[in-house]
Amino acid sequence: MLTRVLEGDEDGIRSLQALLESDVSVWTALEGAPPRRDEARQLVADRPPGVTAERKYVWIWGSDAVIDIVEGYPDATTWYLGLILLAPRARNAGLGAHFLRALADYVRARGGTALRLAVVTTNERARRLYDRLGFAFVDRRKRGLWTGDMHECDVLELRL
Repeated sequence: MLTRVLEGDEDGIRSLQALLESDVSVWTALEGAPPRRDEARQLVADRPPGVTAERKYVWIWGSDAVIDIVEGYPDATTWYLGLILLAPRARNAGLGAHFLRALADYVRARGGTALRLAVVTTNERARRLYDRLGFAFVDRRKRGLWTGDMHECDVLELRL
């Protein structure tokens, strides 16, 4: 069951933090450093300018997965997937594809016309999954990390 983690939900924040720390090597590859001690709190609070807390969703699925998505960004009918992360024990079972398909259905049912994300260019496994599910290349951008490092990312979009 997916549970939404909101600011101030200390049990949810603790569960989310444990999940983010479940594979330090993956987090380091994505973010340039291991999770900060308050990474979960930062993830729940972080939103693009002009996006209200009501339009930011961080869901956890038990202790096995986290999904971070913003409704209506960068435009009114596009939803932006900031993160989908599976704990090591939940990988290689088709859950990533399952969650992405369910997420596309969820967005479509709420009037969304596209699901957009950015994938680090070195994350070949994730890129293969997105390609297989029909995400199309939109742009290549550099993304600044809180560490000061830069990642090159491909922006991909799934039309719904």
